Amino acid sequence: MKTNDRVWRILLWLSLALFVGIYIFDPTRGIADPQNRQLTKMAVLRISAIPAIVCCIQILHLRLMNRPKKGDLLFFLPAVLIALNNFPWLSLATGSAHLQGSASVWLLLIQVLGVGIMEELAFRGILLPFLLERLGRTKKGMWISILLSSTIFGVIHFANLIEAPNVAAVLMQVGYSTLLGGLCAALFLGTGNIWYCIAVHVEFNFGGGINTYFTEGTVWNLPTVLCTVLVSIAVFGWYLYWMLRFDPERLPVFREIQNEEKDGGKNA
Repeated sequence: MKTNDRVWRILLWLSLALFVGIYIFDPTRGIADPQNRQLTKMAVLRISAIPAIVCCIQILHLRLMNRPKKGDLLFFLPAVLIALNNFPWLSLATGSAHLQGSASVWLLLIQVLGVGIMEELAFRGILLPFLLERLGRTKKGMWISILLSSTIFGVIHFANLIEAPNVAAVLMQVGYSTLLGGLCAALFLGTGNIWYCIAVHVEFNFGGGINTYFTEGTVWNLPTVLCTVLVSIAVFGWYLYWMLRFDPERLPVFREIQNEEKDGGKNA
């Protein structure tokens, strides 16, 4: 084992200890406002998990930030439409909803940044390349990797029942998280750069946070529903078309094969 790997493994255990300590002792207990406390708790937990995930990425020798290439921006922009649509633009414009709330916008921004970075590094940065490596860099392997990683990403949101025992709301969150996971998976495979996925995830969650913490009234009015359906069909149709036509040989290489693994493969 190389010295660098040993250092990263030590840092991993220290990062895990830090995360467990923060989870057990919960430094947000003294915050009086319940919404700000919830935002702070989610932000602290997600951000404290990032160092451990980064250590895993280094240990696995994953490469998640390929150099931007021609066409990446056009491939990225349709996903931005999905994220923008999560803001309550139409309900505010038509007067069926209005902005009001005691939560901090800055706390919301920190929270969505922490969640977006942590979840994208974990699910698109580690899980998706792992599945692709195991299932094969073929069209079938690509499809199954996208479906499995996005489904796992969606199902993991059932954990939210612990803090918010609203089954209907959590079921809805599981559904749209699965779809967002599939969208980000396609985006990552198409660009090879995790930052595009993080940007879409953060933007989507920020719009959802505005709905949850700062919007009162009827958010899902008829114009909003119709716009969401049309945008979703157009955007997901575009990415579905891309996946059907995509040549697996153009898939990015996410993992750097080390010399020891090459030698081990020859000796097997």
